[in-house]
Amino acid sequence: MTRRPELHAQPRVLVPHALSLITLAVDYYTDAPVFDHQNRYGRVARYAWGLDYHDVVKPKLQALVGKIEHIASRPIHARCFVDAVPLLERAAAARAGIGFFGKNTNLLQPRSGSWFFLSEILLDLELPADDHHIKISCGSCHRCIDACPTNAFAGPYRLDSRRCISYLTIENNGAIPRELRMGLGDWIFGCDVCQDVCPFNRFSSETEWPEFHPNAGVGPRLDLVGVLSIATDGEFRARFRGTALTRPKRRGLLRNAAIVAANIKATATVPSLVARIGSDNEPLIRSHSLWALAQLDPPRAGLMAERALKTDSDASVREEAETILGR
Repeated sequence: MTRRPELHAQPRVLVPHALSLITLAVDYYTDAPVFDHQNRYGRVARYAWGLDYHDVVKPKLQALVGKIEHIASRPIHARCFVDAVPLLERAAAARAGIGFFGKNTNLLQPRSGSWFFLSEILLDLELPADDHHIKISCGSCHRCIDACPTNAFAGPYRLDSRRCISYLTIENNGAIPRELRMGLGDWIFGCDVCQDVCPFNRFSSETEWPEFHPNAGVGPRLDLVGVLSIATDGEFRARFRGTALTRPKRRGLLRNAAIVAANIKATATVPSLVARIGSDNEPLIRSHSLWALAQLDPPRAGLMAERALKTDSDASVREEAETILGR
């Protein structure tokens, strides 16, 4: 976000013909039983339980533009965005009165919480401005800051994304720092902790968008044995097509799965971890699988580490092996 601040703060730089910005919120909350990993399952952030919101929301925005054209009785030049361009969308939504900034940096709606997506339409139509600043705050509450498993909050309203589980498991395309791996707990994709503890979210109600219900996509959990058995990118795409879980790609999701397997003592994953260490073509998966195996089966990990030192061509895998062997 720091690379082109003028683009983020000035929508006309992004879309020169734009005269107005419409910002919208789409509720995605669905209820589910309390999560139990059962030493086998990784936890998925609620927003990804159903279909990929990018694919679901954008056609609705385009249909809305069509209705605006009908009302305006002229063609509208518009661009629609769903978390896909570097706009300061939360700031725009706050000015429009959709919500207020919480200490967890999420936008909060006083009567429904934070379980919603933001989307925008930039269009060449002058519209009256809605400037409804919500005069509500988190007050003295700091539950989100206290609950964060990786201490990602440097203070109220200040998130260090480098420590955030959502960033680490989705946006981060490299290794997850060793000192943060245990903090991931059972989260294989994203994290909801700072939202789960937020008092405003007790007002949340079930979304009316069936596309975001658990039965439309992967649901709230993934079988770690199944995930760690995915051997090719083609198999991965076929398994998760149409959902947000394609975002970290196979290498990222299996990296996450290996860490979660170690954290929750998922011993049933040991054969899959051994297979990934021995034959996977992604060094990121091999190195994290080796780390996980060292937590679950140290003697076997020692043998695999010795072999990796002799035969693995990647420096990161050999480094992991050396750490396991204490060298």
